[in-house]
Amino acid sequence: MRVYFNQVNRQLAQPLPSLILLFGDEPYQQQTVLDQIRAACKQQGFEERLRFNTEEDFNWQNILNEAQAMSLFASKKLIEVEMPNAKPGKEGGAFFKEWCDITDNEHLLVVWGGKMEAAQTKTKWFKNIENHSWYIPVYEIERQKLPDWFRQQFQQHQLNVTPAAQAILCDLFEGNLAGAAQEVSRLALIYPNQQIDVEEIKKAVSDHSRFTVFQLAEDLLANNRKKVVQIIQRLEGEELEPVIITWMLQREVDYLAQLALAGNQFDAQCKKLRIWDNRKHLYRMALQRLNLSMLEQIQQALAQFEVEYKTSGLINPYFRIAHICALFFAQPDIFKFNQLMLANETE
Repeated sequence: MRVYFNQVNRQLAQPLPSLILLFGDEPYQQQTVLDQIRAACKQQGFEERLRFNTEEDFNWQNILNEAQAMSLFASKKLIEVEMPNAKPGKEGGAFFKEWCDITDNEHLLVVWGGKMEAAQTKTKWFKNIENHSWYIPVYEIERQKLPDWFRQQFQQHQLNVTPAAQAILCDLFEGNLAGAAQEVSRLALIYPNQQIDVEEIKKAVSDHSRFTVFQLAEDLLANNRKKVVQIIQRLEGEELEPVIITWMLQREVDYLAQLALAGNQFDAQCKKLRIWDNRKHLYRMALQRLNLSMLEQIQQALAQFEVEYKTSGLINPYFRIAHICALFFAQPDIFKFNQLMLANETE
């Protein structure tokens, strides 16, 4: 039986199966589910927990031996097996079938690891146990679904967060649910029983480098050249991974291209892209000086940077990033921009 992340708590209130498969590429949700399973087992009398790893001279027979061994501490055991590659092989698949066929099996076996490919769920071993176990896949939350995830977190912590503030959190913590959950907990401590808007997020957010990247996007769109130079140098000083900056630049140029093509449907496209009203004017300003040909030039520069950074490496990637940022200013004088960079370094 397939159980999704948002169904786990409700499902754990039901009788537990003897086997749970927990696989996916999102570590925060996976750890959350493991903690939920452990808590449910503790409530239901599983007083002993054993752990194995399939990469450590592992033999599936050891699981059966543990299940059959008498224990002075507990009659029901929670047995966890970490299987990083999500591939049990012939022996593992046969073992799962044997485990599920054991009558009066009081123990729970939880096998967890990396993402399980769709092809695995169509194999014979998976089909043999599908109706006798739970399969819990955990996926990376897509950007368009992240606001819903944040809303659930806000409700759990009884937080009143404005849509604009929520949008900033989505930008800052996309791909980092663990950091996002930690930040929501901090907000609940700092701003209990009050509305949280953009200014509160700016004051409270702990990931200053990522927030600075967000500021860089706003200053790029607003054509604040000197501020852009200062931010790039600050990020370089903090040794922020350059790909985080180029990810943001790619996102902004993609947004601008879609908005340029939208024409009279600008507002509708903003809504589709989840661009809040308080940022619309920034994109309008940028589109007054950037046409599709210029945006394509920026995209090409970003693609070239990515190839060179990943293959040959760059002596100073931040300087190259500064030149790409200069393209957002439209017909930039690179020589003057270099002078501005050097002037700031000597200040």
